[in-house]
Amino acid sequence: MADDSDAIARIALGIAGALGATDPGEKAQARRMDEQGAPLFWRQVARLGISPSQEQLWLRFTRMVALLTPASATESIHQSGRRLGAVLADGGDAGADLRASSRPFLSEQRLARLLASRDEARLEALERAIRMVGRSRPRLDVVSLARTVMSAESNALARDYYARIDRSPAREVEHA
Repeated sequence: MADDSDAIARIALGIAGALGATDPGEKAQARRMDEQGAPLFWRQVARLGISPSQEQLWLRFTRMVALLTPASATESIHQSGRRLGAVLADGGDAGADLRASSRPFLSEQRLARLLASRDEARLEALERAIRMVGRSRPRLDVVSLARTVMSAESNALARDYYARIDRSPAREVEHA
């Protein structure tokens, strides 16, 4: 299991780094790619040794990271400790005090639908959430996104979402 986790982190960081370093045209192709992929994705499959059985999940991950990566970016959007659930709660504003506001960025109803969905519907709901939050150009822990894409286990996503709502910005930085 630790080997799987290490492989997920290695691949996720590799893809995010490649997207950050590539030109705006390739970023755009990755954002628009369908099930057939795009050149940047297939280069990462070869470079990172992604198995054929996991190609479609990594393709979805790559498209989501591409949606979060500005065309002008020159580096990865990865920020260790800014877990996906927290970013969905605060909309990419790490300094937001969500306790003072009654509305997280992604509503609890949308989160509940995401958590309850399965298979392709789950990936589609996750991609919709990524498109929403992507407008604010957040940095996030891409490994947490990869683990959400690669596994139907949703406890970490929910835990991070609600922990971010209940935590003041100062405490979030302390716990990162």
